[in-house]
Amino acid sequence: MVLARIATATRTSLRTQLLRAYSSPGSLQFRRYSVRSVAGAAEQDVVEGTPTRPAETEGLSRGASAASTSASPESELLEDGEIPPEVAHLFGTLRDEAVRRLDEFQPIHLFSLCWAYSTARLMDEELQKQIVGAALRLGEKRDSQPRREDRGRKAKAEESTADSPADSPPADSPPVDSPADSPANSPEATESALPGDPGQENPGQENTMRHLPCVLAETDHWAALYKPPFWQVSVDSKEAAKAAAVGPFEEEEEGDADDDGPEAERRRPRMQMWIKQNPSLQHPIAADQTEAHGLLHRLDIQTSGILLCAKTYVGAYWLRLQWCSYAVDKEYLCLVHGWVDRDVREIHKRIRIEKKKAPNSRRTISTHCTVSDSGKPSYTELVTLAHLKAMPAESDGGETEKRYSLVVLKLHTGRTHQIRVHMKSIGHPLVCDIKYAEELFPSDRMWCPRNFLHTYHLGFEDVPKDEVESSSSATANSVDIYCPLPQDLLDVLAGLTPADEESKAPLAALLTGKSGDMRSFEHYYSECYGDAQPGGSEGCR
Repeated sequence: MVLARIATATRTSLRTQLLRAYSSPGSLQFRRYSVRSVAGAAEQDVVEGTPTRPAETEGLSRGASAASTSASPESELLEDGEIPPEVAHLFGTLRDEAVRRLDEFQPIHLFSLCWAYSTARLMDEELQKQIVGAALRLGEKRDSQPRREDRGRKAKAEESTADSPADSPPADSPPVDSPADSPANSPEATESALPGDPGQENPGQENTMRHLPCVLAETDHWAALYKPPFWQVSVDSKEAAKAAAVGPFEEEEEGDADDDGPEAERRRPRMQMWIKQNPSLQHPIAADQTEAHGLLHRLDIQTSGILLCAKTYVGAYWLRLQWCSYAVDKEYLCLVHGWVDRDVREIHKRIRIEKKKAPNSRRTISTHCTVSDSGKPSYTELVTLAHLKAMPAESDGGETEKRYSLVVLKLHTGRTHQIRVHMKSIGHPLVCDIKYAEELFPSDRMWCPRNFLHTYHLGFEDVPKDEVESSSSATANSVDIYCPLPQDLLDVLAGLTPADEESKAPLAALLTGKSGDMRSFEHYYSECYGDAQPGGSEGCR
């Protein structure tokens, strides 16, 4: 029983011995150091305050996946940049025993093990290979097990075969929903189709108002969904909550009751219910509450954009390991008050999370976060795409133009309300944020329907065809999914004008509403700052 909890021990040990003992309050500071992976990868320097993206190595190779040559924002180091000997010895002992008993681990233990060693930058090629292999084997085993309802339906069908007409469909044929009854084929779903949706005739063309979810892209193992605003993403079981708590995005919140503003009284539809009812997503994991119906991460209730959902257990375990290895690129667009200084490119500020529970219940009814020395290390990169302006309405009684900034952001940690709290902390709260910019909300609400926050890009490595491919970066297939701004946010931007020449092109590209006109954070960074690597600039602490 103790051995089965080795991974959990590594997670606890990492937090207590590395973060608590060697981090100074109120800062998220990186020291210059170089580290060489067990596999012999090239040395990677990390400049103070600058966690660079590592070079691709074996295995989970995208982004910051090569944890053995990267610095995690959660791992603060000693002055000399070395892991304390006692911590390294503990991790070495746990590693050897974990590898020996890896087949006894459940998925949650594998995720914890991957997260802990990736965060400590102690993940070597062999351990990574072993963890990935064990996870894929568990996934294949679960995928091969027929669903209970399928077995029951087949048994009943076989019993009635003798009495069935000759022209009846085969006994093991799945029930067929009529197009009229299918959520994916309803008029509303058709109207809400996004560029890239298989049901849309000309992907990347006109962007229309979207009220319902739809599929942006999919393979046999996963589907990238569009989450509309005011749709809730929640985890309904303790097992799923534990799985979701492993990794750098563990605390993203599905939203709380006081975060909806005027929309608080409306019925909030749930993404997991839409998944369960969508014919194209009817796979065993979609009905598995312990796996959150395949949902791999969460978004605030008012946030729109890309939501990744697994269609198989292999896909779920592979993608969750990437999250635990800091290998997923998750990028946002937001509109904030004021003109953000273009020299500000990163925010390192700890975030304290305070949750209010319902009486005699564990249910969270309110969440509020603040920048605090007692909070958890949090790291956000940003690029200011455009400075915008708008003339005030007559009701405002003023003639001074109002200033706004269109900002693209990349998260390296996933604290609750991280973007909203970090942007407020530098004096630029999000537009229409009733929780963190309450004094500005009444006037914002007159022209913006919700928090101006949208997940526009998700990048990761696709599920490998076999175990050999899973350990080779040469055959890795990178996936980049883009989701244009929905019509409600496009309408908001259309009412603003560029404040300078530099702001015209980025605004015009986004206003096309086409995914082909969107770029990754790294691309925007390079355009704004030349060849400098993201993170190598002034930051806010």
